[in-house]
Amino acid sequence: MIILGNVLYLVYTFFCGNEVTPLGEFSSGLILGLSIGINLTGVILLALYISKNEKNE
Repeated sequence: MIILGNVLYLVYTFFCGNEVTPLGEFSSGLILGLSIGINLTGVILLALYISKNEKNE
């Protein structure tokens, strides 16, 4: 999930440059929001996995 979030951020930086139309601004905001949300979700899931794995040992 972290890799997917980083890929979406790269898509945002490469393709969402100068947005003039409201639809373009919406799509760039949506891509940026999804990339941040997916990154945070991936980090939280990774932390939970590590903590559960350490409790079992």
